[in-house]
Amino acid sequence: MKKRESFLFLIELMISILIFFVVAAICLLIFSKAHRMNRSSQELNLASRAEANLAELISSAGSMEEAEKLIREAFPEAEFSDQTEEEQAGKDQAEEPSVSLVIPYDSQLKQTEKRASYQLTADIHTENGMVHADMHFYPVDRKGQNTGDSVYDLAIRSVIPDTWEGETS
Repeated sequence: MKKRESFLFLIELMISILIFFVVAAICLLIFSKAHRMNRSSQELNLASRAEANLAELISSAGSMEEAEKLIREAFPEAEFSDQTEEEQAGKDQAEEPSVSLVIPYDSQLKQTEKRASYQLTADIHTENGMVHADMHFYPVDRKGQNTGDSVYDLAIRSVIPDTWEGETS
C-alpha cells in the first residue's frame, strides 16, 4: 500500500512540475514580447523627438548656412557630407544650396561619436521657394549599413520665410 502511495505522489509531483514549466515558458514569452515592444517604443520616441528637433532648427533658421550652423551646435556628433571640388565646379550657379547629414546614436539611443547602432539621416535643400527636408531614422549594422526598414521617417515641405533672402530663384 505504501509503494502505491509513493508512486501516486511521484506522478502528482511530476504533473505539478510540468504545469509549472509550461506556465513559466508562457510567462517568459510574454515578458520577451513586452521587452521588444518597450524597445520599439523607445526607438520610435527617440526617432520622432530627434527628427522634430531637427525640423524645428531648420524652420527657425534664417538661411541654409544658419540652419547648418544651428544643426552643428545642437548635434555635435553629426557628420555632414562634403561636396568634392568636382561636384562644386559642376554645380550650376542657379542650383539651390543643400545640406546632407548623418547623426549617429548608440545602442542606448544617445548621440555618439563611436560605433553607431542607429542613424538619423537628413537631406535638406531649397527648391522653388520651399525648404525640403527628408529625414530617416534607422538601425545600422556593425559596418554602419542600413539593416532594414526605418524606425521613423519625416518629410518637411515649407515655404521659405522672408528671412531666407537670396536662396529663392
